[in-house]
Amino acid sequence: MDDQEVSINKIPRLLGQESFIKWKVLFEVAVNYNDTELWNSITDGQYIPSQAANNNVVIEIQMKKRDDKALSMLKLGLLWEILTRVNHHMTAKKMYDAVIKMFEGNVELRDIKKDRLKHQLDRFKFKEGERLKLVLQRFMTIVNEIRTIDLQISDFKLNKKLLSSLSGEWYTTSKLIKEKMNFPNFNLDDLISFLQASEHEMIENNMIREEKPSFPVRIALVALVGNLPIKSQ
Repeated sequence: MDDQEVSINKIPRLLGQESFIKWKVLFEVAVNYNDTELWNSITDGQYIPSQAANNNVVIEIQMKKRDDKALSMLKLGLLWEILTRVNHHMTAKKMYDAVIKMFEGNVELRDIKKDRLKHQLDRFKFKEGERLKLVLQRFMTIVNEIRTIDLQISDFKLNKKLLSSLSGEWYTTSKLIKEKMNFPNFNLDDLISFLQASEHEMIENNMIREEKPSFPVRIALVALVGNLPIKSQ
């Protein structure tokens, strides 16, 4: 078994509020990797046979075993102090929902968090002297929270915000992306990869601190897009 399989098979542990967002994503990945039906038990609840199925005992036993396994995986993923607060729940869904409520709060609190994240995104901008790597790290911290709380913001809006938040030395590159590439169809990962490649190219050509790269450098930046869509003329 290679390192990746070991990593996926290992159940991530929820240690506290600071690790909750990461845990929520990685726990779903780990459970789905083992058995998609286990994750269905956690999100949809234990299967209950209908009267039309004549209360099929075999199916009921199978679903109960699957839910017990999902419940055990969930317990293994919780710090002891957290587990003791939700251990009275007898199904995987009820325990998982209790954990989510514990760290995300009720509907009203989630709405407050969504408003906070919108405000953080609106106010986001680069800090004086900050390199691209740190800008992207701070930006993606906000984006990852947005994605885990089901706050719907399109990649197009995120891309526009990111480009508008860069320092003046990125003016020409940002303009190039918006005007020469098929910008509305860029996803955020494409944009980040392109910016990182552009920074590398600009550093190699000693252009990172100049306002505008020379024409040959701009041509090189276009070439770095590779198979990304180019805006038709």
